[in-house]
Amino acid sequence: MTRLDHFVLNIDNDMKKLKELKKQIEPLGYPFEPTWGKETKGFKVANIWIGLQYLEMVWLKKRDGGGWKTDWVEKYNNGYRGIIAIYLMTDRLDEIKEELKYRGIPVSEPERVSFRWFFGLLKKTMPWRSIFIAFIPGTDLQICYGELDSPDVLEKMKAYMVPNAIDNGIEGVKEAIVKENFSEEAWAYIQKLFPDVKLTGTSLTYDMGTTRLSFELCEEPGLSVELNVETANKKYLGNSFEVENLKVRCK
Repeated sequence: MTRLDHFVLNIDNDMKKLKELKKQIEPLGYPFEPTWGKETKGFKVANIWIGLQYLEMVWLKKRDGGGWKTDWVEKYNNGYRGIIAIYLMTDRLDEIKEELKYRGIPVSEPERVSFRWFFGLLKKTMPWRSIFIAFIPGTDLQICYGELDSPDVLEKMKAYMVPNAIDNGIEGVKEAIVKENFSEEAWAYIQKLFPDVKLTGTSLTYDMGTTRLSFELCEEPGLSVELNVETANKKYLGNSFEVENLKVRCK
């Protein structure tokens, strides 16, 4: 099974803006603690948890990024702010890697994310492996896949998925829609990346069962992503908020 997992965004190193975001989104059902999240001497992360999915908002404390992914650091230092990666979780990582290579799509070997913390004395290694696919041509967006070491890892991780909008009846991100005036090269690349994608008009949809990833061809240039989240709580229906070029909408 494959599903949407998290969305990596470059944001400014501005705690005042994050505190304002907290004030804005908590009444909408999204509890948020901007000071919680992994941190090294070189980077800091703030997470907004929405069920099993989350926004991973990253800013650099040092130009070298302190262990953050090299090409993401480069884009950050070049001034890019906004979504940079959509992360899919799967239980067939090695098979997907081989399938991508067979289709001629550049993909990294499986690797583990690790970083040093507590003044560089300790090393933290995440309990999953990841592969990173070449950026969609003409965009700053990368698709990544991860696989947990075992199903038990997720159950243990749930203790750290806090605070979480699921406590307010906001169940999770069901669809991510990537909007851009994609070039012919990018449009062909997406169809090569997801051979099971369904074309409907000017949209491509990759249906993973519990979640969907869609790409929408727009006339106006500029990348944006919309996340549709589901809730059984009518109080929050129709609410939305934005972080850089990403919008979260409750349906």
